[in-house]
Amino acid sequence: MEKITVGNIKFTKPVVEKLIDIHYVVEKEGKSLLKHRYFILSYEEFDKPIEHILEKLGEKEFKLLVIDETVLVDFGDEDIQKHLDTKIYYDKDWIDKQNPDTENFEKWLVEFVDSLIFANKNKC
Repeated sequence: MEKITVGNIKFTKPVVEKLIDIHYVVEKEGKSLLKHRYFILSYEEFDKPIEHILEKLGEKEFKLLVIDETVLVDFGDEDIQKHLDTKIYYDKDWIDKQNPDTENFEKWLVEFVDSLIFANKNKC
């Protein structure tokens, strides 16, 4: 077996990013407004607390906040995506006005968020 010593070779590292997709409801002049923003964080930014990201939205009081995170790894010839848990935060008084199903609240909340974001085309 032949040997060759090349020195310190730096191989291409995979690109690692986190996509944070945020849908949120705020009230302006008595009306509920659904808004949407997303952020792409580099690997160095992964551990930033979500509060730091929310500050970038420029809103103070959220009535509903849906945070969906996906980690993306690009090896050049192969991509891997890992979907993390979706987090839903809500203002209890605001959500009570939406007539929730209190017996099956968690199921109702998921269906409510789904219809708000996807079925109703971003209209509250």
